[in-house]
Amino acid sequence: MKNHLRCLTLACLLLTLCFAAIAQDKTKSLKPDTAKHVYNNTRQTKKGGGMSSLFADSAKLTSSDYQLQIENTYMLLNNIDNKSELSLNITQIRTKLKDADSVLIVLKDNILNNSSALNLRNLQVFRTLLQNIQSDLKEHRQILDSTDNKLTDLKGSMRKLRSDTVLRQLLKDSVLKQQFAPQLKDMRTVWRTSTAKLRRSAAIINRLQTHTSSSTITTVQLLEKVNNLLTTSAIRIFGKEYNYLWQKDTTADAANARSSFNKAYQGEKKALNYYFKDSGNKRLFLLLIGVLFFIWIYRNIRILKRRKAMQSISNLDFTYLPSGFIIASFVVMFSIAPLFDLYAPSTYIESMQFVLMIILTVICWKKWPRELFLYWIAMVVLYICFSFTHHMADPGFWQRSLLILLNIFSFTFGLLFLSKMRQNLHLKGFLRFVIILHNVMNVLSVLFNIFGRFSLAQILGNAAIFSFMQAIGLAVFSQICVEAILLQIVASRVKRGFTGDFEHGQIIKSFRRLILFLVVILWLIVFTTNLNVYTSLLENLTGFLHTPRSIGNATFTVGGVVLFFFIIWMAHLLQRYVGYFFGDTEDEEEVHDKGQRSRLLIAKLVLLCLGYLLAVAASGVPVDKITIVIGALGVGIGLGLQNIVNNFVSGIVLIFDRPLQIGDIVEIGDQTGRVREIGLRSSTLLTQEGAEVIIPNGDILSQKIVNWTLTNSQRRLEMELVVSGNTDMEVVSSAIKKTIRASKYVYQSREPQILFTKVNEDGFDLKAYFWSTEVSKAEEAKSEILLLLHEKLNAEGIFIK
Repeated sequence: MKNHLRCLTLACLLLTLCFAAIAQDKTKSLKPDTAKHVYNNTRQTKKGGGMSSLFADSAKLTSSDYQLQIENTYMLLNNIDNKSELSLNITQIRTKLKDADSVLIVLKDNILNNSSALNLRNLQVFRTLLQNIQSDLKEHRQILDSTDNKLTDLKGSMRKLRSDTVLRQLLKDSVLKQQFAPQLKDMRTVWRTSTAKLRRSAAIINRLQTHTSSSTITTVQLLEKVNNLLTTSAIRIFGKEYNYLWQKDTTADAANARSSFNKAYQGEKKALNYYFKDSGNKRLFLLLIGVLFFIWIYRNIRILKRRKAMQSISNLDFTYLPSGFIIASFVVMFSIAPLFDLYAPSTYIESMQFVLMIILTVICWKKWPRELFLYWIAMVVLYICFSFTHHMADPGFWQRSLLILLNIFSFTFGLLFLSKMRQNLHLKGFLRFVIILHNVMNVLSVLFNIFGRFSLAQILGNAAIFSFMQAIGLAVFSQICVEAILLQIVASRVKRGFTGDFEHGQIIKSFRRLILFLVVILWLIVFTTNLNVYTSLLENLTGFLHTPRSIGNATFTVGGVVLFFFIIWMAHLLQRYVGYFFGDTEDEEEVHDKGQRSRLLIAKLVLLCLGYLLAVAASGVPVDKITIVIGALGVGIGLGLQNIVNNFVSGIVLIFDRPLQIGDIVEIGDQTGRVREIGLRSSTLLTQEGAEVIIPNGDILSQKIVNWTLTNSQRRLEMELVVSGNTDMEVVSSAIKKTIRASKYVYQSREPQILFTKVNEDGFDLKAYFWSTEVSKAEEAKSEILLLLHEKLNAEGIFIK
């Protein structure tokens, strides 16, 4: 029995070993991935049993997953390839850096090796140009840094692709590589292209960044050197440079001195060419303003010609419009040029002035008297002569004498021009001041020249003639602006059906103040530029305005406060003058156009609100500080500003609720008249006697308002008559009705009514009721009807007592 059990046990052991060997051979014959899968399944079966493996989440990737990953990778590579392409700005930066290098080489040679030949004007031009180059380099640096950051992000995306586990697994599996071979081939091509482009773009950006840094360092060094030279030159020009004019000239004009001055001139010319090339966008914007002005004037002239109303401007004393509106557009464009080039070199300003002089000569040829025009031509010739005095190298006796002669001629023709310009030019007070200043500066120039301060004499003489010519141009510019505004008003009135005259004196006066302010700003820019002090003044003013200041915990800048009040001032000006541009001159004949006036009123309110909001936003005042101010105002309102706020809110209610509109005939309390104006604080009534009654808006809403023209403009009138000569009521009634209807003031759609109140021996006492077409014409209607009754009833034997 025991032997049988041993044999059975041995047989089972041998059978188990055979099955194990067979299973081992079968496992070795499987593929590696399949074996791994079987092993994992076996582990899961042992660990969790059959039911657990049934609900387990398998991590195996399918063909769809690989395809999706390839598509995402391909899209990402395309995106990297597209974003690696450098923009047009980079190409422009490369070109501008080359131009800046060529200018810096010339400036460096002049500033470091030729500083003794540089005068104050040269140094100011170089300084302005270096500041512009420095500003451009700063912008270039910002663009390059931004592009470099973008390329760095793209490099990070490439690194993520290299470490992607799904792509690694796909590339290791030969079966999957064969399955996705076409897609992988395209992806490799895009990979190589995008990588190469990314590296090439990054290399270009790095070179440009290095180039920009090098140019910036050079610009800063040269700018510091120029500032030092300016300081010493400003001190030197007030000292004695040459012998007195009556003394013998001991200086010799050597060839190397002429060469140095020629090099300085070439440097200034190179700087001006660079500025012209770099500021092309500003001139395009200036040209756009000139084109818009031309279109505006042409449109208004076309409206007047189409409606055959050119005679409407015959009594407005136009000088330059409408006949010369093309040349006038150029005058406007070149007159406002300094506003768009606040940091322009003086040579650029002078070139703009020279073009403006040519245009003024053309436009004034037939507009000015012959004698005044000849004086102008003489001043133009002097302007050209003074321009050449900038380039006098080591002036001797004859050059200094020539400058004195130019000063004398300038002084003389300035006086002659002043005597003849009074009847032909505007802004007479401004021009008188400029011409007197021009003559004083010429006298000082002569004195400084005689006593050896030639540079100072040169600056004063040039600044005098340039400021004189600029002032004449600005006077013409101001008149063109006034005429353009009047032309717009006339054209708008003609479109609305008004062809009569209007009181334009007050309108011109109000606009002249605003234009005079602009003229003074433009003149000061040119005047200080020619005195070579504009840049210093502007820098000091900018520093003063932008320096942070504190009061307690509140921080502010003077510039922010000035900007706040300036925007509010401009908003009030716009809301005051906006009606003029739509032909609203507030004349009595136009006041019945209530719809137009109401729209203008809403537009004015919107302008004011936008102006205040923009002022708060532009001034940089923190919102938390504004809430404190509003809280303080709330206390003030509760204590003493109740009536003001009440009137303000009432004005807004009147504007939008519209119980009365501009042009309505109303009765408010004991006042009767036409609504002339509705403001935010008060409204104005125009009585029949011509008085203007100003009523606070709060008082208007607190009283009963009788509006005669809220829905229509008709009014029922009553006339008491005593008739004799006929006792037939029908005949008398018919005759009176017929006569009343013959009046042009009577509303024909409503039948007149005749009511008899008393019967007399030879007639009747009666009342006649009829409707007039206009409330404001009630008295005229009664007067005309009374005359008609007297004439026509007498002819029929009926008499009115």
